[in-house]
Amino acid sequence: MFIRISAQKQALSLPVFLALLVINCTSTGNKKFKSAEVSEGTEFNFTKNDRVSCDQAAAGALCLESGALTSAIRQSLPDANFTANTVFADKSAVTNGEYASCVSEGQCMPNGYYKGRAAALSGAALPAVGLPYEAAMQYCAWAGKRLPTQDELLLASATAGFGAAGYPEWTNDWKLKNPEQCNVVDAKITKNICLPQNPMGVCSGSFGCSKWLKEKATFDAATRTAGVQTIGIRNNTAFRCVAENVPPTIRPAWMLAQPPAPLADPAAPSASERAALHNLAETDTLNKPICKAKYTSPAHCKDPVTYFTPNESQNYMFAPYIRNLGGGYAGVAADANYSYIAVARSRFVWLFDFDVNINALHRIIRAMMLESETIPQFLARFSKKNKKDSLEILAKYYSDRSDLDFIQQVFRNNCDALGKHYQKSAGPDAKQGEFGWLRFADHYRYIRLLYQQDRITIVPGDMLKDKSMRSIAKSARAIGVPIRVYYPSNAEEFWDYSTNNSNYKKNILSLPFDEASITFRSVHEYPWHPAHRKGFKGFWHYVIHGAYNYQKKLLLPHYDYMDYFKMHRVVSRERADVSTIEIPAAIPGGILEQGN
Repeated sequence: MFIRISAQKQALSLPVFLALLVINCTSTGNKKFKSAEVSEGTEFNFTKNDRVSCDQAAAGALCLESGALTSAIRQSLPDANFTANTVFADKSAVTNGEYASCVSEGQCMPNGYYKGRAAALSGAALPAVGLPYEAAMQYCAWAGKRLPTQDELLLASATAGFGAAGYPEWTNDWKLKNPEQCNVVDAKITKNICLPQNPMGVCSGSFGCSKWLKEKATFDAATRTAGVQTIGIRNNTAFRCVAENVPPTIRPAWMLAQPPAPLADPAAPSASERAALHNLAETDTLNKPICKAKYTSPAHCKDPVTYFTPNESQNYMFAPYIRNLGGGYAGVAADANYSYIAVARSRFVWLFDFDVNINALHRIIRAMMLESETIPQFLARFSKKNKKDSLEILAKYYSDRSDLDFIQQVFRNNCDALGKHYQKSAGPDAKQGEFGWLRFADHYRYIRLLYQQDRITIVPGDMLKDKSMRSIAKSARAIGVPIRVYYPSNAEEFWDYSTNNSNYKKNILSLPFDEASITFRSVHEYPWHPAHRKGFKGFWHYVIHGAYNYQKKLLLPHYDYMDYFKMHRVVSRERADVSTIEIPAAIPGGILEQGN
C-alpha cells in the first residue's frame, strides 16, 4: 500500500540550458526519438509529462498533494522551504514478514534486536524494529525504493493513520552530532555540513559525510517530532520506504524480461553519415596537469597512471543490460569498450578520453585489427618478433598524422604488456563465457567490421570541458541515431556536477538518449554495496542506469554527486554487487528499431 506525496516547488523551473525536442532519424526510416539538447539561453520547464500525477496512483494508494494541505498544517511544518519531492510512500512501516523475505534472499542482515526479547515483538505482521540505519537502507534498495526524508514523513504524517505507533522511524536526513562545529571557521565543515546543499538534508548520506556526521535523523509520526539516532545502534526504531517511480521499478529490468532480438550486421554507412561521425565541430584540448597522487582523477588534474588494461574484473555483468540495443555508443577508457560494443551491436561509435595514451591505444588497436582477419593474427601483432612489422603497420595507417611518432612510441613502450593482456583476454573463462571481444570470434569480427566500415571514431575528449561531448551529441543527431549506450567507467565518482563542474551535467544533457538508452558504470563498492556486509571483499559495484531518466534527474538542483543516485538503486536479487537505477519497466513499442 502506498501514500502519494507531492510538493509544489518553485525550484522546478531551472536555467539548465535545455529543451526537449523530437527529431527525425534520417538513417533509420525517418523514425523519431526523444532526447535533450543544449540550447543556450533557454529555460527548461517541467511539464505534466515530466511529473507523475495523482491519476497515476496505483490501486489502493492514497494521493496527497501538498497544495491541498490546510494552512495550519502547512505552517506547522518546521522547514519554511519545504523540500519534499513527489514520491510514493509505504502506508505502513515495513513488517517483520516483509523484512524476512529480504533476509531469506541473502540481501539483508538478520534482525538481532529480538534475541532475548519477547517473541510477541517479532510477529510477521508487526513493524520490523531494532534494525540499524544500514539495514533499513538496504531493505529499501532491495525493494527498489529508498528511505524517506524527514520532510516527506512530516507531510505524510498529516494523514490519519500514518505511522508506526510508538516507534520513531529512520529518515534519509543527516543531523550534526555537534552543531556547535558550525561556529568554527573551517571551510570543509562549512561546505559539507553546515550549508544544506539539497532537499535530502545535509550531505544526503553521500560518501565522505561520515567523517563529520555520526548520526541519522529519525521522526516520530505520533508526536510529530524529530530525533537523532546513532548509526548502527539497534534500538526500537522502525522504518518505511518511498519510491519515485510509478509503478516502482522492481525486477526484472525490461531488457531481461524481454531481451531484444539479435541484430543483423549493418550495411556500409553513407558518405554523409561517415562525415557526420568523424568531422566533429570542436574537440577539447587535453592539457590538464598531472595529479601528485596515483589512482585518482579529480576535476583539476589527471591521474598519472594510464589504464591500458581494465581492472573491472566482472564487467561481463553489464552484458545482459545492453545486449542488442543498437544505436550509437559513446565511452571512455581502453579496450573494455569493444566487448560492450559487440554485445550491444552498436551502429556508430565515439571513443573518447582525456588521456592521450588511450587515444593512441585505440589507433593502435584499429590498425592491428584492420590488418588481422582473425584473433590469433591480431595477438601475433604484439609479439616481440613482430614488433618491427607492427610499427610499419602503424606507419601505413597514420603516415598523414602529426602524432605518428607518439603512436609508435606508445606501442614500443607497451607492446609486451598489451600482448600479455590480450592473450589472457582471449583465453577461456567460465564466468565470462563468450563475453569478450577477443574471447568470442564473432565479437572480434563485428568490431573489425565496424572499423572496416569506418563506423568508429576516436576523439580527444575531457568530460569536464565543453566541446568534445557536445560535438559527439551533434554528430549523433546529424546521423539520426540515438546514443543507446554511454560508458563513463568510474570517472563520475571523482567530482560533483555542481557549478564548478557544470560542463559535465550539460554534456550529459546534450546527448540524444531515448527511453531504451543505458548508462552503465563501475563505482567503488563503498558505499554502494548492500549494507557493507561483513566478509564482503569486492572492489567494484556495477551500476546500470536508465539514461533518459538520468537526464531527467540531472534537471533537479540536488543531483550533484554520483553517490546521490544510490538512493534510487534496485539491488539485483542474483548479484548483490549489481544495481539498476530507473530502468523503465517497459519501453514504447518499436523504439528499438529506431536505433538500428
